[in-house]
Amino acid sequence: MRCRHLTLIMLFASLLLSPGLLSPVQAQVYKWTDAEGKVHYGGAPPPADAQTPQTLDIPSQPTPAGGVDNTRQMRRATQELRELRAVNRGVPVSELDRSRSARSKKGDSVSIGYEDQTRIDNLNREIQRVSSSSFGTPASRAGEIRAAKDQLRQIYRKYGIEP
Repeated sequence: MRCRHLTLIMLFASLLLSPGLLSPVQAQVYKWTDAEGKVHYGGAPPPADAQTPQTLDIPSQPTPAGGVDNTRQMRRATQELRELRAVNRGVPVSELDRSRSARSKKGDSVSIGYEDQTRIDNLNREIQRVSSSSFGTPASRAGEIRAAKDQLRQIYRKYGIEP
């Protein structure tokens, strides 16, 4: 009986002192380059013809007992995306909630972002310059004017403005 307890104690002590159990779990990830020079990563060993095969030891993170719940992170990312869209368009975030038709009603001012407003000004100047120019053929000037007007339409559509 005493020998069994001693054996169990020694087994328990050897398990506690085992370096493999004290370190975090490692996931085997392999990295290799194929014949075309493309780098690959995977959990399976690389093929025999792989160039520069490497074994990467990456500590794994345990999954929470209840599974992964990232709804809070998704809400935060969605809000950040909305804020970036608003900044890009030069409008408050609340303006994004309004429909395009509601934003483009007469008497309702639309805030155009700085970069887009600069682009609009430059395109209008370009149209005026090409219109008053005699350089090139009339067909080439008409093509340049059409291209500039198409770019203007794209910017205006972005803000829900009908040109």
